[in-house]
Order: sequence, then structure tokens, then C-alpha cells
Amino acid sequence: MKIIDLSKPIQYNKSDPWFMKVKIKHKPHRKAKWLIRFLGLPFRLFPKNFIGWADDTIKYMGVHATTHIDAPWHYSPTTEGQKSKTIDEVPLEWCYGQGLVIDMKHKADFDSITTKDI
Repeated sequence: MKIIDLSKPIQYNKSDPWFMKVKIKHKPHRKAKWLIRFLGLPFRLFPKNFIGWADDTIKYMGVHATTHIDAPWHYSPTTEGQKSKTIDEVPLEWCYGQGLVIDMKHKADFDSITTKDI
């Protein structure tokens, strides 16, 4: 079986609606000798020209900004008379299967997708 990753990466996308915008602060490499010393790490573990780590901070990200699944527990404590599954209890098999991609990029944000569209 061929598996195609349909996940949406965590990144700023100009065309996303406001509630899906992601704001990321990129921090460049910087001198980190003070941090190495502060952490008590031996300098010999680092390359001679090491200047520091680059880092990113996600400043804002709505839940619907990237790919996610909601656990059944999110909607109700029970499902069909049984305790609903939390996200760590969802079987992996629920997360893949046969699929079909339908391009709806021509639809404006918040426009309904109808049976006729499909």
C-alpha cells in the first residue's frame, strides 16, 4: 500500500483565513558559549567554530492551523455506551486508509462545498 502524507506543515501561509494563521519567530544562530558554560557542557563536544543554536518559537497557532485529529473523548465521555477513546487510545488504523483528493481551491473561504461541487 502506498501512503501519502496529507498533513499540513506548521508554517505561515498568506492565503490561510485569520483563524488558521501561524506566527513563527525565527531566531538566527548566536553566540552560545555562555549557554554551554551555564549548562556545564564540555566545550570539546562542540565544533571549534560553533557559534550557537538557531531556534524557532511558535508565537501563535490556532488548533485548526495544521493537521490534527480530535479524539472521540473531545465530543463525549461515552461512545455507544463505552468510555470514549482519548487521543492516546485511538488505534493507528483509524488514521490511514483508502482516500480520494478533491481539489476545492476554487472555493472561497467559508463557501459551502455542495454535492454538486463534488
